[in-house]
Amino acid sequence: MDSEDTFAEQHETPERFPSKEEIRSVFETILQGKRYKELRVLSKEGLVRLYEIEVTLENGERLQYNYQRAIYNYRDKSLPPGAQFSASIHMTKYGSEGNPNGGHCVANYLDGEWKYYK
Repeated sequence: MDSEDTFAEQHETPERFPSKEEIRSVFETILQGKRYKELRVLSKEGLVRLYEIEVTLENGERLQYNYQRAIYNYRDKSLPPGAQFSASIHMTKYGSEGNPNGGHCVANYLDGEWKYYK
């Protein structure tokens, strides 16, 4: 890589992270009308770093959704494509006894676009 490429990579347009309202809208899209309870929101200098919500199902199970910004260089081209995102939302499922019993990534964010997963 020559010095021009290095300079261009270091001076890319910075990511514009979603606001709390935008993240809430994504949660509502994912949940398709299910009611939820806000658990925790952590922000610094106006940027949301962590946002957690919870849905309680009729059978007593709970689904917890967690928005978090990446803590690594998400633009690193050596990362696998599935890790090249600036923020993500993960879902963790808890049984009626409160034990976690599964989960997965439900959405990734990069350059102002959300990609959803079933």
